[in-house]
Amino acid sequence: MKSRLFPLLLAVVLKFGLHLHGAAYQVGDTVENFSLVNRATGQPMQLADFAGRIVVLEWFAWWCPFCQAAAPQVRDGVGLHYKSRGGNPDGLEVVHVGVNLQSGQEAQTQNFVNRAGLELVLEDFNRSLANRFFPTGGQPLFAIINGVTNSPSHRPWELIYARQGYGQTTFPIADFRAAIDAVKTSPVAEAPRLAASGFTPEGRLRIAFAARAGGRYRVETSPDLNGWSLATEVTSAGSEAAVELDAGSTARFVRVMLP
Repeated sequence: MKSRLFPLLLAVVLKFGLHLHGAAYQVGDTVENFSLVNRATGQPMQLADFAGRIVVLEWFAWWCPFCQAAAPQVRDGVGLHYKSRGGNPDGLEVVHVGVNLQSGQEAQTQNFVNRAGLELVLEDFNRSLANRFFPTGGQPLFAIINGVTNSPSHRPWELIYARQGYGQTTFPIADFRAAIDAVKTSPVAEAPRLAASGFTPEGRLRIAFAARAGGRYRVETSPDLNGWSLATEVTSAGSEAAVELDAGSTARFVRVMLP
C-alpha cells in the first residue's frame, strides 16, 4: 500500500509553518530556539531570551565592504529609529542584534562594532546559525523574527523577513521597517464592569456585567478573598452577560475575570 505519511506531513508543514530539521529556514517558518555566545560577557544567550520583542539579526564580518556599508544605515534606520519611537507602531520593542562571523582579529571587529553602534553582539564563528538561514554563505545577512507571544498577526518565533546581501542603500531599510511594523499586539481588553446583582425568587445569586459580544469570561467565587474557585464560564451574546449562582456559604465574594 502506498504510504500516506509524506502527504500528511507536507500538509502539516504548509498549514503551520513547521521547520523540517536540517532544511534552511523560509519566511513563515517557526525558528527553533538557539544559543550563541554574547561577545561582551562570554555567556550564552538564547533566542528565548528575547521573548516579547521583535528580533533583528544582522550577521557581519568586519572586513566585508557590504557589511561596512550596511551597518550605519541599519543602525540609524532600524536600531535608533525604533528606539526613539518606543518600538514599532504597536509599541512592540525592537532589538537589533549583531552576529559576528569572524573569529580572531578582535581589534578590527571591535572597531566595526563601535562604528556600527551595536549594543549587543553574538558570536557565530562556524556559521552554525547563519547556515540554518542562508546555507549558501555570504554576508551581510539579515533575519527578522517575531518574539511576541500574543500577536494576532504572527506566530511566536515566526521568521517574518530574511535577506542575503546588501547591494542597495535605502530600499532594504524600507523592507525591514515594513516587516517590523506589520507585527501587531492584542489590544488590552477592558475589565468587565458590574451592571447589577441580586437574588432570584429561588434564592440564587444573579449578577449581570458589561461584556463584549462573543467574549468569554470566568466567574469565580471565594469565601475570604484569598482563594478563588471557578464557578462557571460564560460567553456573552451581547453587550451584557448574566449568570446565576447557588448562594452557598462559601460564595461570599464573586468576581468576573477575562480567561
